[in-house]
Amino acid sequence: MAGFDSNQVATLLRQIGAYNELLANAYVYGSMASDEQDGNTINLLHKSGLIRPDDSPGEYRVTTDLKRMLNRLMRKQSSYRQLTDMGKVIDAIDEVVRDYEAATNAKEQEDAEYYLDQLDDLLYETKDSLNNNLDTMHFAIVSQFGFVSSLSNKIRQNERYLSHAQKLLNELQQIDPQDCYEWLDWLCPNEFARKISNFIYWYNQILPKLRLIIDNMRISLFRLRRDEKQASQLRNMARFLRKHPEFDLDENLFELPNLPETLKYAAVMPLKSYVDTKQTDIEQPLIKLIQTLRKQAVIAPVKSRTIGEVSLKPVEKIAAEEDFFEQQTEALFEKVIINNCAISALTFYQELQNTWLDESQEITPKEWIELVFSCYCKLTNAQQNALNIKMKGVAVTGTTDNYSYSDVVIELKQSA
Repeated sequence: MAGFDSNQVATLLRQIGAYNELLANAYVYGSMASDEQDGNTINLLHKSGLIRPDDSPGEYRVTTDLKRMLNRLMRKQSSYRQLTDMGKVIDAIDEVVRDYEAATNAKEQEDAEYYLDQLDDLLYETKDSLNNNLDTMHFAIVSQFGFVSSLSNKIRQNERYLSHAQKLLNELQQIDPQDCYEWLDWLCPNEFARKISNFIYWYNQILPKLRLIIDNMRISLFRLRRDEKQASQLRNMARFLRKHPEFDLDENLFELPNLPETLKYAAVMPLKSYVDTKQTDIEQPLIKLIQTLRKQAVIAPVKSRTIGEVSLKPVEKIAAEEDFFEQQTEALFEKVIINNCAISALTFYQELQNTWLDESQEITPKEWIELVFSCYCKLTNAQQNALNIKMKGVAVTGTTDNYSYSDVVIELKQSA
């Protein structure tokens, strides 16, 4: 227990004791609503890992670890499943779904709620386990496997993670999430359907994420192997230079007779283990050296932007044109209302036919009657309630309820 802080454990136990009724209600009744509690309390319990969000917005459940501990202490059957084999997980979910369906059809409400809680815990454990697995692998790639120091161990860890990820991807690809819709092939409650639909949606999202992690692992493994090769070459070169020195300075160099006089009285050359960046004369060579050591990628030249012109034409205003004969139908309806009398569409047509012909407007009687009927159908409910339309016609031979109409009469309804 050396890796744990006793103060943290004591703080967690104090939180459980301080909010015992809240956690007990969430455990017994399945969930609790956040609007009934203080927001700071909810955030504190969520941060401590005692509660987790539910599918419904604003509701929280007891976490799986705390619920498993309470189940064991209360001698209740635990819903824990082994989540390493996705095929076994799907089979376990299928069993719980069948039990829930049977209990719901038998109207055994308490048993159905128990199986629904089991299903919720199982789905959450599955998603939480895989998400944590992927997050761990992603963190390992981003940190370049910073939990180990040597390149050989980094490569070994990368190979191990890559093998695990490839096996996990092959296992997940064996399952078609569309087959899970068969669990909804009955008159299931909305809450159950929402949980299954969310699980299928999550399953479809997890595969592309895992493929991206595998691609990044392959790139990381290539870079680590390249760095290891370069480091090995540098070690071999350093070992060779130590064994075969090309030049050695004699400690008594200043006493040699063939040494030039200018060198005998020259100032001592300063030797430093670092580069003095304050010297401006070495700034440019130093920058080139650093860029070479970093092996920066070739920067693609910035493409020049193309300039285009956008021309806007002024909006052309067009006067609305009304149909002549639709105006005449409105005049017919107005005449009925003003005179408070029934008017035949055919009679109205005969009275105004000559006037229409003078204005170069022509329409056949059949088309006029059909237009009056269609304009009546387009009136509002209040207008139709104020007017009556009566059809004049004869039955079509050989039919029962079909009529050939020769005229329509519009009249004003009499108030009761």
